[in-house]
Amino acid sequence: MYELVSPVNPFAVLKYTGHLLLVFSAVLLVPMCAALVLGETSAAVIYGSSALISAGTGVLIQKIIPDFELELKEALILAAVTFPLCSLVSAVPMALSAGMPFLDAYFECVSSLTTTGLSLAPNSPTKLFFFTRSWLQWIGGIGIIVLVLGILIRPGTTAFRLYRVNFGESRVRPSVIATARTLGTVYLVLTLISLTLLLFSGMSFYESVCHTLSAISTGGFSTQAESIGAYEGFLIPFFITISCIMGAISFSLYPEVLKNPKTLIRDPQVRYMLGLSILGTALFALTLSGGNSGPEMLGILPDAVFQTVSALTGTGFSTIDIASLSDASKGFLSAIMCIGGSIGSTTGGIKLFRLIVIVQLIRLVFYRFFLPREAITPLKVKSQVVDPDDVYRIMTYVLLYSVVLVFSAFIFMLYGINSADAIFETSSALATAGLSTGITDPGMPALLKLVLCADMLLGRVEIVPLFILFLPRTWFERSSKTGERKVRKDIA
Repeated sequence: MYELVSPVNPFAVLKYTGHLLLVFSAVLLVPMCAALVLGETSAAVIYGSSALISAGTGVLIQKIIPDFELELKEALILAAVTFPLCSLVSAVPMALSAGMPFLDAYFECVSSLTTTGLSLAPNSPTKLFFFTRSWLQWIGGIGIIVLVLGILIRPGTTAFRLYRVNFGESRVRPSVIATARTLGTVYLVLTLISLTLLLFSGMSFYESVCHTLSAISTGGFSTQAESIGAYEGFLIPFFITISCIMGAISFSLYPEVLKNPKTLIRDPQVRYMLGLSILGTALFALTLSGGNSGPEMLGILPDAVFQTVSALTGTGFSTIDIASLSDASKGFLSAIMCIGGSIGSTTGGIKLFRLIVIVQLIRLVFYRFFLPREAITPLKVKSQVVDPDDVYRIMTYVLLYSVVLVFSAFIFMLYGINSADAIFETSSALATAGLSTGITDPGMPALLKLVLCADMLLGRVEIVPLFILFLPRTWFERSSKTGERKVRKDIA
């Protein structure tokens, strides 16, 4: 409880940052190979050089700095550093190969690795550009720490703490290393299923690969300016919707589903997702029709289903022009984006489990009015009793999430953007959804680009680790004697 009273060991953080750079260098080799296949030789050289520099830096750090056992506080800092650092490393080759300003390239890489989908793409993007950002979304979806755990880290306390910070206490295998590899296998299988579906729909191989990587990671980058709206017919939106839902379900649930398929529908998060999708589709269709019901609702329904699922799962594909929507439609999508999918999935937002706990807490408050004061009524989700400390953490997270959202939207409003669009854009970034009203473009002010970058990063690492990263007490020991006496007294 008092671990953060003492500062973190920066050398321990740096040591495992070396592991991170070494693994991420392999990630950069994939765009290099893609550039060779696509005939973009100069880009292949750029990505190959970047991979070599990243690997060399990682090896050098590991050679110079001795081994450390990672404490929980250092694992938190590493989780906070991972996405900003990897975005920075990947932004350099993207800026050089695509001819983008560095800030725009960094924004694109943050959006990719956080699986958001907001874009500052140049006027004439190459095929490599589209593939690279979809590939980075796929990597960001499974989580870079999973790659580190599955490839480089030995079983032990450090592996457990890294896993705990990123995925919590639940495991599908006895060890966290085996669990990380199992989750990676599940992710790969889901990707192959999604790719097969899109190929079956008639989409070309290149576009199927790009959309599969973005759909299963609930990222939402498309090779088309109109997103999924550029494709005719029913099959492609339908299979994309299936892929979004697969990515929004907790990966730890899939091994259980193989043993007992009924586990899927019994899971409270899945049931809430289906319920919200049905209710949300009806409400969104109502806002699209302007409150009118009738035969025209049938024509709206396919777009309403697709857009509701895309927003709820935090994917960010679209089949309609978001900018032309009414404020009511934008407000609805903003709210449903903030909910997100299951904990343990690739989605962002508050997450369904936290929503379920809040709903159960409200229910319990009203229920207790009819019970004696001495009655014991634990808060439960299904058969699981929720610890009071977990409730405090959930309520703190929701409060921080709301504060960040309001503050970010306020900055947008200072630039003359109306409240509906400001809330929509910042909700999309913080929920790592990626839907846009058109505000996000290369010509937007640099401060707003940085605000959206911060929102995307906060949404991906779930706020607390990034806040801890910037706390002075994380890095510097308190010199106040009063503070020291208070800590000793509390511990005693």
